[in-house]
Amino acid sequence: MIEKKETWGLIPNVKKAVALLGLVPVILMTSCQSDKDESSNELTAYPSSLISTPIVTSNFSVAIAESQTPVNIQPSSAITFHSSDPAIHYGAITLNSVVNYAGEYLKINVAGADNQNNYITVGGKKYNLASFHFHHSSEHTIDGKYSTMEIHFVNVASDNSYAVLGVMVDLGNANTSLQSLFSQSPAVNNGVSSSNTVFNIASLLPDNTREYYTYSGSLTTPNFGSHSAITNGGPVTWFVFKNKQQLSTANFNNYKSIYTEPNFRAIQPLNGRKVYVNPGF
Repeated sequence: MIEKKETWGLIPNVKKAVALLGLVPVILMTSCQSDKDESSNELTAYPSSLISTPIVTSNFSVAIAESQTPVNIQPSSAITFHSSDPAIHYGAITLNSVVNYAGEYLKINVAGADNQNNYITVGGKKYNLASFHFHHSSEHTIDGKYSTMEIHFVNVASDNSYAVLGVMVDLGNANTSLQSLFSQSPAVNNGVSSSNTVFNIASLLPDNTREYYTYSGSLTTPNFGSHSAITNGGPVTWFVFKNKQQLSTANFNNYKSIYTEPNFRAIQPLNGRKVYVNPGF
């Protein structure tokens, strides 16, 4: 998400801070009005403590350093809530910036009218779609299990807050929408393709977008070496859909013929953060 080339790996654990004013309510998810029923392990609305504030990409606090993405999601431990958020308004875009990002992953930039017309809202806050990109394998895990791929839809608010939708993808049936994008990927590092064809972004979402896991985390790209002290930015509101997309082995092999090396970041510790689940009803 930040255009900077580094290697993939673990972020070192940072020693616990006792208290950090300002960022703590967002990152460490302290209680708020929407969390009032948490003692019963069920909330009545989307947790307002997860709605992100402007992202920090330098001079990281301990709170951000300890609130990194991706995480292992354990459904049995997730706190249940019921909400119609996020409201997803995705439709057609014109493919005029299909990017081979440094030979690491396929990225589609969304700008102009397409950026304004494709957006999500969370708690009434609007985030416009800036780009979406691919990882193999997935970055998040569910009960320790990886999916074959993961798609990240990066949405940015006017105050530079981030909200990202994560779609897990498993091997299964052929996926014509994914194949269309893979086929348009430049074969050379940092190449850009501009077919100017119309593509429906909503076709990449699972049929059911009401069921998802959500938590406060960080960016995951670029990733840094296992011996690096650099931390990815945050806070980022994350939504990881429970329902998945599929792609065939042929689809996946086509992608891997261009992006030969996996580009997923190592699982990061929760460090006391809570993961919430919307069961969709």
